[in-house]
Formats: sequence, C-alpha cells, structure tokens
Amino acid sequence: MKIALIGDIHSRFAQAEQVVTQIRKDHAEAEIICMGDVFEVEKKSLYSADESAVEPEQLSDYVMNLTHSFIHTLRTFQGVIGNHEEKLKKLIPLTQIPENIAIFLDYPREIAKGNLLFIHGHQLSWVESGPDAFHPLIENEMLTYRLFFYGHNHDQRLFGVHQVHGEMLYHEIPIQLGRP
Repeated sequence: MKIALIGDIHSRFAQAEQVVTQIRKDHAEAEIICMGDVFEVEKKSLYSADESAVEPEQLSDYVMNLTHSFIHTLRTFQGVIGNHEEKLKKLIPLTQIPENIAIFLDYPREIAKGNLLFIHGHQLSWVESGPDAFHPLIENEMLTYRLFFYGHNHDQRLFGVHQVHGEMLYHEIPIQLGRP
C-alpha cells in the first residue's frame, strides 16, 4: 500500500497541483490523503489614523481562493480537517458555505486506516524537541497505532516514540527524501 500525504496547502493550489501531478506520474497507485489546511484564512483588520482598532472587515476580505480548478481534484481525496477549515466554519453561516468547499469543512478530525492514524495536529498539545523542532505530545491511545501522521507545523520529521516507565521518549529518525 502506498499513501501520499499532502497538507498545509494554504491556498497555494498551483503548487499543490504540481505536487499531485508528480505523485500521479511517479506513483499512480498511491492513495492521496489531504492533511488539512487546504485554505489560507487570514483576517485583516482596519485601523484608524490613531491606530485604534476599527470593526473587522467583512468575510469577503478574508483571504482564500475558492475558484481554483485544483479544488475539484482535491475533492476526490480523503482528508482531515485543519485549523483553517475550522476558522471558516466559524466565519461562514452553514447556509452560505460555497458548495465547492463544503467537503473540506466536513472532513473528520482524524482518519484511522488499520494501524495508521492521520490527523492535522492543531488539536494536540505540542512540545519542543530541539531548536526549531516541535512535535505533538503523543497520548497513550495513539500508541495503539503503528504509524501516526500529522500536519500543522509545516515540518518534515520522523519520530520513533516509546513509552518507558510511563514517560514518552522521542527519537528522531533521519529522513531521506525519495527513499522508502
């Protein structure tokens, strides 16, 4: 079984489309799973001349691209919800959610496939494992999975996690891109 993960696209659909095209070229049999944060939702505020905050701008001024053709391709993948999709759910009344993005706002918080777990990661507690290196705090129930995949921190790292005397021990395993 081959699984390709894409995530934290943050509305960079042209770049994500190139990645998916390459995945399909090199590994046509791979199942693609979206790890959340399909959209970039950025709230802009207006300020008056004296720097005091003014009412936030309307939803149309939240930054996201709802019309890119790659959204149709993304709709064919399974995925988990990211924190940006959760922001959209809070900002848009259910009756006003555009049909082409509704699927992303209804993604589950996690996907379990046998002994694999996929989650965006924003709903977890995080710990610092070194300078500029953060990873989610692994809970006991996560140890029931052989592999746990997460997004959210925009970092490519692989950790082995073992519980010793009730304490979770993390060991970073070097990744060689392009090699199994």
